[in-house]
Amino acid sequence: MAVRRGVLEKKYIFEYDVGQFSFGTIQVLKDKDTQQLKNCKTVPKSLLKSTNNVLQRLTALVELQHPHICSITDVLEDSNSFYIISEHWQGGDVQDWMDRLDEGTWLQEQTCATYVRQAVLALTHSHLAKIYHRDLRPSNLMLTSKMPDATIKIGGFGLAAILDPDNSIVQRSPTPYTVPEVLRSSEPVRTGAADMWSVGAIANALLVGQAPNEDDAGPFSGWMARRMRGVGSADESWSERSSVSRDFVRRLLRSAPDRPTAAKALHHPWLRGLTPIGGANWLADNDIARERRHKTLCYTLATILLPVIVPYRDFEQLRMGFQQRDTDRDGLVPRNVSHRLLLDRCNFSEAVVPALDIVDVTQSDVVDLCSVACADLIVREFFAAGPTGAPLMPPFGATDLVPRMLKRFFEVFGDRNASGGGPPTVSTATIRSKLRTATARDVELHAQVRYDDLLSCLPEDRGIDLQMLTTQLSANAAQGTPLGSTGGDLSPIATKDPWASALSVVGLDVIGIFQTCAAGESKREDSPHSIRIF
Repeated sequence: MAVRRGVLEKKYIFEYDVGQFSFGTIQVLKDKDTQQLKNCKTVPKSLLKSTNNVLQRLTALVELQHPHICSITDVLEDSNSFYIISEHWQGGDVQDWMDRLDEGTWLQEQTCATYVRQAVLALTHSHLAKIYHRDLRPSNLMLTSKMPDATIKIGGFGLAAILDPDNSIVQRSPTPYTVPEVLRSSEPVRTGAADMWSVGAIANALLVGQAPNEDDAGPFSGWMARRMRGVGSADESWSERSSVSRDFVRRLLRSAPDRPTAAKALHHPWLRGLTPIGGANWLADNDIARERRHKTLCYTLATILLPVIVPYRDFEQLRMGFQQRDTDRDGLVPRNVSHRLLLDRCNFSEAVVPALDIVDVTQSDVVDLCSVACADLIVREFFAAGPTGAPLMPPFGATDLVPRMLKRFFEVFGDRNASGGGPPTVSTATIRSKLRTATARDVELHAQVRYDDLLSCLPEDRGIDLQMLTTQLSANAAQGTPLGSTGGDLSPIATKDPWASALSVVGLDVIGIFQTCAAGESKREDSPHSIRIF
């Protein structure tokens, strides 16, 4: 039924009905002032057990802003309903897109990983604000356009906690993407674990055509039914996907205490393969690859310089500040949190942002202790000129920073016994000797750095000049650091390297999973989003 309420007519013009959602109906309106289309979620007050403070709490969600969140722009009410106005995007949602796929059509695995990664980025941001979704499903994943480069925008953050605090509404109409603990409890959701299970269920559906609960939910419908008719069982479908993708899904569909946080999930090889460090695309001759190599070299040089330049008590102070801000104890904090931490240590706001951009090589928007320490060193040793209040030293890009860091590296580790007159050199033995500091011990203990592995690429039997150092460290791709690792202790499935079982199948070139995930007799369609299986 078309919405023509007085409270809406003052600001908006009704365009058309869309359908239902968990807590009411959805319409598209046009803003009278801007002429922009908006989505309107109409929530009948009769559906809710209480309307106390609902308007105020819904209005507070306007503050939740992120590139992958479909932001609320306005909230209204009348005697019968609440109206939640949000951004409108022309691409529809992922559920509609899946329903339109033909029988036997697959989504490219890289497209699946891209959409899941964007969803997890949104969750990382919202979970920091203690705002949880609890009703994630493909229909909540909006597409910004109908073009191949469309991005994901998640709608509905925070609504379930306000409109359905005891889970009674969702329990009456569950979906295959509803986390099991919500179906069994009336307790409000207080962690992000529920959302991570739903992400795993969505990834499961994108990859093999069915959500994990659907075997118990009766006959398949829509795209899932067509997909299963065209290919066969779920196990057969998984045989067409990479082992690392199935590993990602399994880790998210575990019990709540065992699921990785959103920030941790971004470091799974399936998602990190979209921004590879090393592998087939590492040496590509394009601006993106070159910039990533320069950032990685800056990160690596900073990691090696840390134990010599940064005093033990200084690093300890940084570590304690990081630990206090890592509220979920997953070893990662969002970039905006680390930004405030670094500003507490030096008042160089213009330099902190580019320094964090350099050390966040994979563009995950979350950083670990090693990355924060590297950014801190870059700001204070290379971007700052003298004491607080002195002018900064731009430019702040990785390409311009590399020569300055290399010069400092040879000043710190240079072999003073080398014969004069030639280019500066260092020796691996000298580097190892100078790294025997209390700071180095704590960096290894708390920041997941292994200096033996990091220096293993350097020759032991001869002097190392600038060209050799640059070549060897670049080829090493940050091995021995969290950036170059396969993930560290990110999930409790394994005790040492939780991603090793998946990586042992696909090898170290993680990005290769996207180049071979549809091997065999697959035929690509004109659209980059799908692969037809015959």
